[in-house]
Amino acid sequence: MQKKFTPMGKIQKHHDALQVQVDGWKLGELVIAAADVPKMLNGRVVDVQFVQERPGHEVFVGHAGSARISRSGRAVNVRIESRLMSAPLAAVQKVITGQQLAARLSAPAPIIDADREQAKSIDHDLVRSFA
Repeated sequence: MQKKFTPMGKIQKHHDALQVQVDGWKLGELVIAAADVPKMLNGRVVDVQFVQERPGHEVFVGHAGSARISRSGRAVNVRIESRLMSAPLAAVQKVITGQQLAARLSAPAPIIDADREQAKSIDHDLVRSFA
């Protein structure tokens, strides 16, 4: 049986902001600003920023994605570049209030186009030389 969600990181409280840790993200620290957390909980789409701190340079803040409550109202959806990830809203609220250290961030399993996969030849991805 295929898993429906793959763990991708976590959401933690950092002062009054939320730090989003995504596996494989190298450009800096991902943050939902403290002022945006209540807006997000009220249903608005908010920015996820990345913060880069390099010795001898000014701090750089850039746009990395967005966060919002899901349509069902039971999860926080975070979109970084083309990746969509979710964390249970109840867990995120516990992180905000300090009752929990982190909320697991997961991505839905990729949807496979069965017709396209079956149309490929059985040996389409085999190496055809011995060099």
